[in-house]
Amino acid sequence: MEADLVDFLTQKFGDFLSDERKQFIETVLDNRTDFIRVVLEDIRDPHNANAIIRSGECLGIQHYHIIENENVFKLGRGVSRGAIKWVDVHQYPESKTPTADVLQDLKSKGYKIVVTSPNEEACEPKDLSLDQPIAVVMGNERDGISDEAKAMADDFIRLPMHGFTESYNVSVASGITFYSLISRLRQSVDKWQFDQHTKADYRLRWYKKCMARPDDYEKFFVKAFEPEKT
Repeated sequence: MEADLVDFLTQKFGDFLSDERKQFIETVLDNRTDFIRVVLEDIRDPHNANAIIRSGECLGIQHYHIIENENVFKLGRGVSRGAIKWVDVHQYPESKTPTADVLQDLKSKGYKIVVTSPNEEACEPKDLSLDQPIAVVMGNERDGISDEAKAMADDFIRLPMHGFTESYNVSVASGITFYSLISRLRQSVDKWQFDQHTKADYRLRWYKKCMARPDDYEKFFVKAFEPEKT
């Protein structure tokens, strides 16, 4: 969509929103990032998958890539508390080799593949290099990360553990990992936020999500835009 039309539609939809709502959206936009993306590899429990997305959304992570090898991902409004509405969830139903396809696609977009692993040689999130965008891969609750994902990984991270229990719940591990990485991202990376073009795109998307029947309004506004443009 051309920039002039985006601006026009944003102004029209914005007329229906309160100043407080628009300011809140601006605050969220200022804290949004696609420098970090999340990959969920074959998560078994839908509650865990949705809890991971909820935690990530609260911290400002916009994109979630779902790998479904054996387990089907289901959107759950209850657990995610509306987070799904505000993020991008990418699924690959036509893929025959989802792990390889998803990770290779992210690599081609410039993302470093970072896999969670209990391996002693893995670094902690606080020590992971943030010299390029990263895609954090979380494995399923029973088997962890697949061998295929490990083979494609550029780096490995692990969480320190000092108790008797063998591992963290995957949604808890995700929340700890995301918080550590986002905190460091804000302090040490210059261009971690959305650029202005991306902000404009999501501003319009989110304005529309605040309204009932936004597509009907958009059709009406677009018709008004054409005479104004000419």
